Amino acid sequence: MSTEMKSALEFFITTFAELALLFIIISFVVSVINDKLPPEKIKQLLSGNRGYGVAVSLGALTPFCSCSTLPMTIGLIKARAAFGPIMAFLFTSPLLNPFIVGLFGLTFGVKVTLVYSVFVIVLAIVSGYFLEKFHFERFIKADLFTSSCDEKSNNDKQDSVECNSSKNQSPSTVQPSSQHWNKLLVDTTKQFISFAPYMMIGVGVGALLHGYVPQDAFENLKGFSVIIIIPLAAIVGVFLYVRASTMVPIATALIAKGMSMGSVISLTIAGAGASLPEMIMMKRMFHWPLMFAFIFVVFATACITGFAIEAI
Repeated sequence: MSTEMKSALEFFITTFAELALLFIIISFVVSVINDKLPPEKIKQLLSGNRGYGVAVSLGALTPFCSCSTLPMTIGLIKARAAFGPIMAFLFTSPLLNPFIVGLFGLTFGVKVTLVYSVFVIVLAIVSGYFLEKFHFERFIKADLFTSSCDEKSNNDKQDSVECNSSKNQSPSTVQPSSQHWNKLLVDTTKQFISFAPYMMIGVGVGALLHGYVPQDAFENLKGFSVIIIIPLAAIVGVFLYVRASTMVPIATALIAKGMSMGSVISLTIAGAGASLPEMIMMKRMFHWPLMFAFIFVVFATACITGFAIEAI
């Protein structure tokens, strides 16, 4: 077995196992929260202007990569949270968390970290606002809504029946809570199974890129002017699958070899915010217009932030 194949295979096994475990755990936790927390409360927290602040704060506190952000996004969609804040969370979560901010601060300095953080937050909020204003929520696949509504309605009816009937039953005949937990686990498993093929394809693509695309390939970008290299770095970044924290040591090496700071930040944002594996998984959730809008927003965020860092 070649070194490249071995590297790709190891990446596939470890990454798929990690994502599968994270997907199931996050989906289950979100299902429990949705089950216990009234939908009206979630709508209240994630609606209006305050909802954007809550969404980006939630995104900045969750240490997820672009792929593991999706289960929580699904949970927010099922809870009927406002669309704009949901998208603001989706843009922010893979790009900001305390670990990333600390790592950026130590590696690139306070000024670059501050510009990076401010631009990510502001552009996430602005993008979420305009996507909601132009009604892009209509491009969410309908089954993410209908299954949630039907299950919630059926659960409410069942709870009502059980509550009324339990008055005439002994405690031993009332449905045990363990069955309710089992149902949440079964629903989580079904959701994972529906995403598993997309996850396998996405991680497979990421594994091939990881195994067969050498880091030296990025050195060829340094010969271009800043006006070209920053958008080009963003395009290249979309075809990667990396965490923002993982990109920092790579970025340090690229800067040492002559790449500009702005182009490296552009590569980092695009790679962490809109990876190709994430796009493949996201196809299970969104129709093409919303997917293209998502890619454009991440690309624009990468370019604008990159140019801003070059200007300071």
